[in-house]
Amino acid sequence: MFRWLDQLSENGGNFARIFMGHSFFDIESGDFGTFDEEKASRLDAVLEYAWQRGVRLKLTIDLFRTVEESAQAEIFPGAVSFSKPNFHTSNNGRFEDMDDYLLSSEGRAHFLRKLDWLAERYGDHPGIFGWDLWNEMNAVRSVHWQQWTREMLVELKKRFPRHLAMQTLGSMDGDDSVKNYETIMPLASNEASQAHRYLDAGARYAICHGPVDVMMADAVSVLLRVAPGKPAILAEGGAVERLHIGPWRLYPSDKEGIVLHDVLFAPFFAGAAGCGQAWHWQEYVDPNHLWTHYARFAKAIEGVDPIEQCLTPEHWEANGLRVYALVGRTQCLVWCRDVHSDWRTELVDHVPAGMLEGAKVSLPVSLGSGWQVGFYDPWTNRTTESRPVVNGDVSLPAFRRSIVLRLERMDK
Repeated sequence: MFRWLDQLSENGGNFARIFMGHSFFDIESGDFGTFDEEKASRLDAVLEYAWQRGVRLKLTIDLFRTVEESAQAEIFPGAVSFSKPNFHTSNNGRFEDMDDYLLSSEGRAHFLRKLDWLAERYGDHPGIFGWDLWNEMNAVRSVHWQQWTREMLVELKKRFPRHLAMQTLGSMDGDDSVKNYETIMPLASNEASQAHRYLDAGARYAICHGPVDVMMADAVSVLLRVAPGKPAILAEGGAVERLHIGPWRLYPSDKEGIVLHDVLFAPFFAGAAGCGQAWHWQEYVDPNHLWTHYARFAKAIEGVDPIEQCLTPEHWEANGLRVYALVGRTQCLVWCRDVHSDWRTELVDHVPAGMLEGAKVSLPVSLGSGWQVGFYDPWTNRTTESRPVVNGDVSLPAFRRSIVLRLERMDK
């Protein structure tokens, strides 16, 4: 993990997420009602290491879905269990099932005691930027998770006034999941809206079977619609085998990081508060040596303050390009994605991404005149010198897959 944090930091990354339910950090892996100081010391070390390298962490407090014995999830072999059997009455725990845990006074008291214990230890830690109440809580074996979320988000914020309080839901892959997002993300106690979305052949939404940039941008647009005014984050993204039975089988073939590039870039250029958070570091990002994609993203947006500029997302498709624009007061960022090249053409059909030559982009009339434009190619790490925009039309230099336009007002 330290090596991953080094790689992230060295390539411009500044935030990441930690599952406290991972076996390495799980402070409740022993007897019910006890907190493991040794496990907590491991988290202490990671927090300090990340903080010293400019990486702030979001901590996900819980992730189990049942207190009964269950098979280990194949997605996380040997690391994460979605069961908490030491909480069950058959193992000297206190609860018969998740309803009992979420509804009983003893279950709530136990969770609040855990929050108190964490707050005493980490309430003022500068290396933490926020807390996830639960990972994908709509997947727990109880219909009472929504009311529990409403109550516990308030309690979480009371104990961590200096950190963001948030909740996460499962992959946004169907109408029922979107309804959950529409219910939870607007809550005043949920301080940032987050989405999980994956390329998944088993997903009910067809959009989750297609180009990664399209599905990630769409997830952000849903967040912005259901929780306007809140920072939005694509908090999990990547590709999985059908219905999340494991990491995507084509990951080993994606040596250039086609999926990762789109997971990072598309959410931000669709209006998110940061780049997308890619899943599968162990199975994909690290083995394929793809960390430089974070550096390319950081360079693409360097020198642009989204808050100061009040960046507003716009999106259109023309001339064989999907265009994602962030329009600001004196600066604009535009990411152009080739519609003819994606994971399917390259990794399934084995058709290499072609070089686009002579492509043009017509900027929105709302921008007016008086802009100059420069170009950044994230695939070659090359920057092109700025030049004035004439009549709102921009001729693009030759590129493969995608290119970023950086516009500035000449009279600023």
